[in-house]
Amino acid sequence: MELISEWVSWSNFFYIIGLVIAGYATSVTVKNRQIVVEIGELVKALEDGMRDKKLTKAEKDKVMKEALDVAKAVIQSKWKLWK
Repeated sequence: MELISEWVSWSNFFYIIGLVIAGYATSVTVKNRQIVVEIGELVKALEDGMRDKKLTKAEKDKVMKEALDVAKAVIQSKWKLWK
């Protein structure tokens, strides 16, 4: 009984819960990798555009294109779930 009580504790319980959450987050990220890539490109386009604190027409167009790419990746990901 003492051996079991060493393994069953609140800290081990929270550790296992953390591992489960991390595993789930990893599987979601791997499954939806394209969404993560597109969001990264959107953030980069925004950072590049806002360096001088103003967005030009071309920069706005690039940001909008990246936002549409994110939306497309989300739609494609959801569509794959039903196929």
